[in-house]
Amino acid sequence: MISVAILIPLIVAAGWWPLATILVVGVCVVLAIRELFAIFRQGGFAPRSGPGIAVGLAFCFAAAVRPLTPFDVTGLLLALAVSLTLIYELLPGDRTNSIQNWALTLAGAIYIGWLLSAFILLTQLSTPLRPAPLAGLGIPPGTAWLFLVLAITWIQDSAAFFVGRSIGRHKMAPVLSPKKSWEGFAGGMVASILTALVAVYLMGLPISYAGAVLIGLATGIAGPLGDLCESLIKRQIGVKDSGTLIPGHGGILDRMDSLLFTGPVVYYGVVLAMTFTSS
Repeated sequence: MISVAILIPLIVAAGWWPLATILVVGVCVVLAIRELFAIFRQGGFAPRSGPGIAVGLAFCFAAAVRPLTPFDVTGLLLALAVSLTLIYELLPGDRTNSIQNWALTLAGAIYIGWLLSAFILLTQLSTPLRPAPLAGLGIPPGTAWLFLVLAITWIQDSAAFFVGRSIGRHKMAPVLSPKKSWEGFAGGMVASILTALVAVYLMGLPISYAGAVLIGLATGIAGPLGDLCESLIKRQIGVKDSGTLIPGHGGILDRMDSLLFTGPVVYYGVVLAMTFTSS
């Protein structure tokens, strides 16, 4: 509870300013890649930390400069990432597991860097907000979308935990995550939808309530899947937590596993909805 009480205000404050968001996302990318690669090493693999972190930060850079460039540089950086990380394996040294090391380096950097860069893109959404109860706070449009993702993900996760702990009987994924239940999933889904509806009302997000329900459904599915995917990685290696950075919560990757999926789902869902609405 103490960790949450300290971290949430800091994250909310950072979300108010795009530059602060870029900085926070960049720091999270570095820390999460380090934790992920440390897990891989416990499994006997040797991902390349330097190239992996560079690729992860490159995706953040591509997202940050999107409003400043006439074209999206993400594709270019992805091509460079694939080729340069493989070229790195040509350097003198033990090449016994070069292909495995290259694949884990690239996949890990994309998993963390590309998915997390969606939070930078969210702050760039500029469609004006509607009149709403919280309009007096002057929340920027992009920040409102960012807060939507954070609120849905955190509340959904908390609701799933408490409902599952109270009445959970049917295991959702007994091998990957023995404590998850279908009852908890249902409770989290209801919380996700209700949070989306309340957030649209309070912040005046420019979508209908039907759209809010769809966002709630999508994130209600994406969040648990993100959690299970990280559990899959940890189970493969045989570790419980990704790290010890956050007291009582484990590593930073343990706190971001759901966000890695919900951020891109909301961003690209909003972009697609706005594209079809305006056409």
